[in-house]
Amino acid sequence: MRVLKSIKLLLVVLTLLPGTVYSQTQREMRMGQRPQGMQDEGTQHNPEKQVEPGIKLWELKGFGAFKDSVRLDTLLDYSHIYHPVYKNTLTASYVGNYGSPYLDNNFFNRELDNDFFFLRTRDAYLMTPGAISYYNTRTPYTVLDFTQSEHRTRKNETRFNVLHTQNVNPYLNFTFRYDQARSAGQYQNQSTKNNFVTLYSSYNKDKWSIHTGFISNSILNNENGGLHEDADLLGEPDTDFLDVNLTSVRSEFSSTYIFATGEYRFGRYIDVIPEDTDSEDSEEEELVNQKKFKPFAGILYSFEFQNHRKEYIDEEDTTNTFFEHAYFGDDYTKDSVRFRRIKNIVQLKHYENPDRKTSFGKRAFLGQEFVKASSPGPVLGFYNYRTHKYSNVYAGGGIFRETGNFWRWNFDGRIYLLGRNVGQTELSGVVTKPLPFLGDSLASLNLKGRIENLKPDYFQEEFYSNRIRWDEDLKMEQRMTVNGSLNFPSRKLELSANYAIINNFIYNDTLGIPSQFGGQLLVLSAFADKDFKAGNFHFRTRLLWQKASNEEILHLPDFSAFVSTYFQFVVSKVLFSQLGVDMRYNTAYYADAYHPATGLFYLQNQEKIGDFPYIDAYVNLRLKRTRVFFKMMNVGTEFINKEYYTTPGYPMNRMTFRLGVAWTFYD
Repeated sequence: MRVLKSIKLLLVVLTLLPGTVYSQTQREMRMGQRPQGMQDEGTQHNPEKQVEPGIKLWELKGFGAFKDSVRLDTLLDYSHIYHPVYKNTLTASYVGNYGSPYLDNNFFNRELDNDFFFLRTRDAYLMTPGAISYYNTRTPYTVLDFTQSEHRTRKNETRFNVLHTQNVNPYLNFTFRYDQARSAGQYQNQSTKNNFVTLYSSYNKDKWSIHTGFISNSILNNENGGLHEDADLLGEPDTDFLDVNLTSVRSEFSSTYIFATGEYRFGRYIDVIPEDTDSEDSEEEELVNQKKFKPFAGILYSFEFQNHRKEYIDEEDTTNTFFEHAYFGDDYTKDSVRFRRIKNIVQLKHYENPDRKTSFGKRAFLGQEFVKASSPGPVLGFYNYRTHKYSNVYAGGGIFRETGNFWRWNFDGRIYLLGRNVGQTELSGVVTKPLPFLGDSLASLNLKGRIENLKPDYFQEEFYSNRIRWDEDLKMEQRMTVNGSLNFPSRKLELSANYAIINNFIYNDTLGIPSQFGGQLLVLSAFADKDFKAGNFHFRTRLLWQKASNEEILHLPDFSAFVSTYFQFVVSKVLFSQLGVDMRYNTAYYADAYHPATGLFYLQNQEKIGDFPYIDAYVNLRLKRTRVFFKMMNVGTEFINKEYYTTPGYPMNRMTFRLGVAWTFYD
């Protein structure tokens, strides 16, 4: 029945699309625009000058020292992959429905963008200052992104995201973003709610560059502890009748960020002759000398305040034996954890001279941070709410070459001089060398390396709660990581390899408690990403192989793959369409288990998981600035006799339908 309803909905939308095409074409004609595919036959020229949409995006790196350009995604390809967990990974250990915790199965992708230890398994959903893309746009730009499951009231999943950005003048931009997601889940006590609000701004003109903003994150996850050991996943047609381990437990998170980065540049104005153009307005433009500001040095200041809260509410019946311990007694129902961090960084930067091949940039910075962490724990012989405060002072710098066609590189590092993390060091380097090869003039060789001596997180060393606790004496973790990749853009091919040597590796043991391996751990991986095209058929294959020298402390699937194929065509010269299938797969391995009280994954050695395909079938449509997708998720559950787990006890959703629509407005 669900399949028939989904097919009927697809037919209805396809039936209405021609009308939508016609309506949008008529609107463009009223606005004086020429629709795609329509010839201009003697129409009068509109004397009113039109402002062409133009958008620039960038991200800040190096505490604001670098602006990395970002490409605006307006293509149709893979618009149906809306889930943030699966956008940049092949496979993951996952608790089951949208908004729930995950662990990337690619070891070298486990680099996080938040500082709160207990949010590590929800990092992909969050908005953080480091994940923000800044805009500069000629006209207001708005994106409405909506996704809905097949049931609006039962086992529902809904996403609604809004992005609006516009410039007040050519230099000052304001951006607002709101992300909301709700998922009831297919199993009992599995619902999630995410609400993220972001407001930020940028100002860039000659001597001044300022970026500032505010972020509020809110997450609610009901914790069901996975299916009960007696539950028959394959024998029960309705997931509502499958028993779960917990029915009255939930985790709540809230995060707030206030951040600002400013730079004052020293330099001089130079004469620049504008390039001649073939535009219709070129005759009206006077080709006179213009002034351009050329910086040679800058002073930067960065500030960030972040405040996190985690509450674990456990109102489970005292007869439930899922948890082994109740350290604070059966009447204790809520663990509350707080984490607050304030960062201040002052930086000096000397710009490279792009006109001189031997010139390179330099920077030096001094940073200070203050941390306040609060959680339950022993106070004067009793368990009570307690607070731990610490601070750090660190210094660092780097050299870089960002311009030039011969090669580009960036080397930097920092060392902690005072405070809790004294002695911690971080060194990294990136080298990019254009290397025309295999007939691809845009090919390049990229080398990256890091050497780190890292102090364990405060909560890795000490944590007390009603269900689990630890007090560990952990040494600094020492890592050396090397990455090499070959990129062939015109051939749509990427080949890469990663190698890591880790001493004192920190992991969560089979009890969910942070532990440390005293020996040396080696991790090796190889990755290939290739797009093929044969007529209207497109194929994309992403393959990952990885191996750890000690599989008792680090469990990884040996082989993972993402294979996608679609048939692309155009309807009525305006409706771009794709019919396709995605498949994700990884070999069987001892996938990490999930602990509801901490929200983290930990080792288990009882059950191997994997060796099944996760298959999605989809239709992607694009009409002008509107994108639509129809997606049947995990269709293999209808004909493959497999228990679809990626995490022990937590089954993936059975076959279900998703509809997604994204509208883009440039005015």
